[in-house]
Amino acid sequence: MGSGEMKEPVIFFSSSDLLEEVASFIARLNGQSRSHIGYCGKKQQEISSYLQNELTDVPFEKAFVLAYKNETLIGVVGFDADFEQKSAEVWGPFVEANHQDQAIYLFKEMLPLLPSEVERLSMFPNKVNETAVITATNFNFSKQSEQAILIMRRNDYSASQVSKLPFLTEQRNGEMIRLHNLAFPDTYYTGEEIIKRINEHRKVFYYLREDKLAGYIYVEVEPEFSEASIEFFAVDDRFRGQSIGTELLKGAVSWIFSFKEIDELQLCVNSTNNHAIRLYQKAGFKLSDELYFFQKELKVPV
Repeated sequence: MGSGEMKEPVIFFSSSDLLEEVASFIARLNGQSRSHIGYCGKKQQEISSYLQNELTDVPFEKAFVLAYKNETLIGVVGFDADFEQKSAEVWGPFVEANHQDQAIYLFKEMLPLLPSEVERLSMFPNKVNETAVITATNFNFSKQSEQAILIMRRNDYSASQVSKLPFLTEQRNGEMIRLHNLAFPDTYYTGEEIIKRINEHRKVFYYLREDKLAGYIYVEVEPEFSEASIEFFAVDDRFRGQSIGTELLKGAVSWIFSFKEIDELQLCVNSTNNHAIRLYQKAGFKLSDELYFFQKELKVPV
């Protein structure tokens, strides 16, 4: 606990002023590699909106623990629960550079807040985020994979890349679900969940070959926050080597940059997938960050 000047980390309940303070704190720290968490965002407005509107299963005031010293916020950790998936993503721990020792204490304080519906925790820290990596190790998380984050800025996008592909139609849903679940059997969205998420800012594009769905790409844009991401991207093994991946990528990028608010997009790919990384880099993407994906089972399956 340190010198005794440290106030006990406490659980704060609903307060718009508190939420904005936390959003500002996370935005500042998440912009630094040493405290970066992959899915938390780097803009205060975006983080604030997420904490207010997206934490639906467990609200902000019941999911986050904060540490203060001399009335100054020095640490934050929380979680985003998904009861349908029986899982939760850990936000943080975010701690000031000279208070890393508080990360373990904060994490311990957070664990009792987890409802019984949550059976699995995940963490997604930058490889150089020693505080989060040590926390994951101390609480017996297991490393599932290593991921690379690649980005493309509008200035890197060439007009020669413009391409249009069809949006997924209901008659092709089954093929898309089959391909997605085969390509990504243990990921954060199943094919069925992606279908449910589709709206004006979340789209699945597909490519046909021999009247079969040969590949798809799922993308999300957030014009309000000037952000976009390529979430999932797969080509059926039967149609590999036919430049289908390149065409899907062109179609997705073209649609994303049709939103004037979007200046940059990012995607995440397994660090061992050298073929995909080369494809993205050839299209103009640049390596931004490398992260670890950790998981911890809270309940032993029966």
